[in-house]
Amino acid sequence: MALPYLATFASQAIPAILGGIAGQSEADAKNAAQRRQDKQNMLNWRYGKKSTKLDYRHAKEQWRMNIRNDETVAAWRDQTNLQDWNYNLKIQDYEYASQMRQYNKSNQIADQQLTFNAMAQKVANEAEYRKLEDSTKEIAFQNQDLIIKAVQSEGAAAVKGQQGRSAEKAGQAELASLGRNQAILAESLLSARADTQAAIRKIATDKFGADLAANASRMLKPERLPTPPKPLRTPRTEFLKPRKPTKYDFGPKPIKGATVSSFGSWMDAAGDIASAAIGGIGKDWLKST
Repeated sequence: MALPYLATFASQAIPAILGGIAGQSEADAKNAAQRRQDKQNMLNWRYGKKSTKLDYRHAKEQWRMNIRNDETVAAWRDQTNLQDWNYNLKIQDYEYASQMRQYNKSNQIADQQLTFNAMAQKVANEAEYRKLEDSTKEIAFQNQDLIIKAVQSEGAAAVKGQQGRSAEKAGQAELASLGRNQAILAESLLSARADTQAAIRKIATDKFGADLAANASRMLKPERLPTPPKPLRTPRTEFLKPRKPTKYDFGPKPIKGATVSSFGSWMDAAGDIASAAIGGIGKDWLKST
């Protein structure tokens, strides 16, 4: 009677035991895979956290470098602008000094021209007065010659013994000739004086024109240009400081996955064995009763 029960029990228990062993192997494999996955997740999280910190350090160093580079460029621009400003001031001073030299030179030349004009006027006036003096002397000599000739003629008439109306007519004729010739000489003298006065006025007019030209050649006194404004300081660029990473940047820490327990497989196998045993006993008991 026991052999059938044992055969039945064995036929049902052995597959259950083999199923439990297979379930245990599968659970162990899943657990090993999960542990490896958990380890990999933790490594990825740690590396990500470290990479975020390194990126922050690099961004912070880049921020400092940008500030230094901007300050270097701005300082170079300030120095260049100041150098250009000083150079422009020197050019302005040089141009002003050059204009002043030209202005002084033009005044010097104009003054020399005015002096020359005065000297030329004086020389021309003296020449005209000498000419008038020479003409006056010449007319005086001619007048003396006329008087001498008249006296000589009168004396000659007396020597010839002219008397009465003939002597009177001869004297009147001589006096008339003398008066006419003296009138001509007087007119010549007046004309010479008038010519001299006209020449003097012409010389004065020419001098006035030459003086105007000399004064017109004077340059206007240069004025110094206003000083250019001093260059402004180059504005500095503002750079946003990198934000320090927080726990929210690293993400949640990986949670280990739930492992598969082999206890359930063995419980299932034990349940199958018990069911098989109970089932076999119950059938035989029912048959026996």
